[in-house]
Amino acid sequence: MKSKIYCPVCQMYFISKDSVEIGKEIICTICGARLEITELEPQFSTRRVPQDPEDEIYDRVETFAQMRGYVFDDNKEDIMSGLLEKNRKFGDFYCPCRFDNVPENVCPCLETRRNAVRKEGSCF
Repeated sequence: MKSKIYCPVCQMYFISKDSVEIGKEIICTICGARLEITELEPQFSTRRVPQDPEDEIYDRVETFAQMRGYVFDDNKEDIMSGLLEKNRKFGDFYCPCRFDNVPENVCPCLETRRNAVRKEGSCF
């Protein structure tokens, strides 16, 4: 059965084809975040699966890249360091290439989720 689920990371709804139950872990098909189902009624609610920040962002970035068929260049470690630094300073994995620490810039940022990499050949 298909279920419409809200991701608190990318702030988007996605459709899960898997069965859902409280406590089950699922992957957001838009941003690659690992989520846990916390409520079923009145609508499905989720939260990030608690992880060490470094494990979380590496897991999310690898999952997102794999889902989209993206390959990292030699700057991957610099990007990951920037994401971890922004998480330490501002409480979330804001894009290290952007100045505004707003929800649209949580990695993967809105432009990346909207296929900017496919259109432009690389991330911002």
